Amino acid sequence: MNGLKVTGIEEGGIALEVGIEKGDTILSINGREVMDYLAYRYLISSEDVTLLVMKSRGGLVEIEIEKDFDDDLGILPTPMRVRCCNNKCVFCFVAQMPKGLRRSLYVKDEDYRHSFLYGTYITLTTLKDEDYDRILTDRLSPLYVSVHVTDDDMRRFMLNNKKAPAVLDGIKRLTEGGITLHTQAVVCPGMNDGDALLRTVEDMASFYPMVSSLAVVPVGLTKHREGLYPLKGFTKSGAARLLDGLLPYQKKYRKAWGVSFVYPSDEFYIKAGRDFPKDRDYDGYPQIDNGVGLVRDFLTEFAKEKRRLKGASKGKQKVILVTGASFAPYLRDVVGELLGSSVSVLAVKNELFGQSVTVTGLLCGRDIADALKGRKADVAIIPSVTMRDGEGVFLDDMTPEDMEREAGMRVIMCAPTAGGLVDAIMHK
Repeated sequence: MNGLKVTGIEEGGIALEVGIEKGDTILSINGREVMDYLAYRYLISSEDVTLLVMKSRGGLVEIEIEKDFDDDLGILPTPMRVRCCNNKCVFCFVAQMPKGLRRSLYVKDEDYRHSFLYGTYITLTTLKDEDYDRILTDRLSPLYVSVHVTDDDMRRFMLNNKKAPAVLDGIKRLTEGGITLHTQAVVCPGMNDGDALLRTVEDMASFYPMVSSLAVVPVGLTKHREGLYPLKGFTKSGAARLLDGLLPYQKKYRKAWGVSFVYPSDEFYIKAGRDFPKDRDYDGYPQIDNGVGLVRDFLTEFAKEKRRLKGASKGKQKVILVTGASFAPYLRDVVGELLGSSVSVLAVKNELFGQSVTVTGLLCGRDIADALKGRKADVAIIPSVTMRDGEGVFLDDMTPEDMEREAGMRVIMCAPTAGGLVDAIMHK
């Protein structure tokens, strides 16, 4: 029994109160082995927990705790070792990363535990019987699955994995076991679009409601594709054809189930020059972290928040709102009319990955700093989606403090929401 080693204790938490210390190892909770952080999260979801703890200085202690069902214990555990992807997808974004970035950016996550905890997508190609058993036994739901295409031959080609199991078999096994799935298809023109995509939509819909959504996302192509399989991105007409092909399915499912079920990402609407669906058509935004509905959600929220900005333009400070090229026109439309000349929107070109990559979340610190240099402003407001989660740095390890020195202005990081932006402007 290995257990979960405690690497730190939060101040004011339950663990501190009951005498758990840094260096201790939690061996079991309510008689079940704690094999990793996921098991810990699952097992502490109870009002009464009994911990078997190996103390760092030696000796076993049993600790009984009464708490609210959702209360954490306040420990910092050893991170789980990430299970990596065994595919070599022809469209893999990690394979298109420039050299010289931090090592963690090149990790291809294929871990069902991360899928449950953080919403990362897995292909089901590495799951073993014991993994399925654990998912079903511990009810690890929902999970997020990269389907891409349900034609097995095409999928194996796209994954560049001749041994990839039939994806529908895995989805059937999970859904019949009571696991809800959110799925996605990263679409490459000339491969899994057209009839292949429509078949994928129909196959996924056959599992509804256990497969509760399907996001359709365009392939992301950077300028670093030397020696990789030749791919093309979506044109304006190609994006329009895809949207037109999916619309009848959305209407059919909405009439039958009250939800659209299949959701094209924002990039398709931007590329095609189409209006975004209404707020209600996103059904609570189940795929918003996948770039589905981000713009509509922002516009809807901003319409409610904008009253707070009345009079904000009277301030003497000049503010720059930093964003990616694709979102800049929408941000200018909603902000410019309210704030006038005191606030400007800066669309930063992505030199790290190439200018075809236009989303804000993939901007690096160097590109933002270079774009800010020489501009006459007091404050730059930058959405936190440009930062590595929980690490306080941009993709290229630049910090906000580094950017302030180079750009010659104060930098404020804001939540990537309309409310977060309004808060940042009001309290600049």
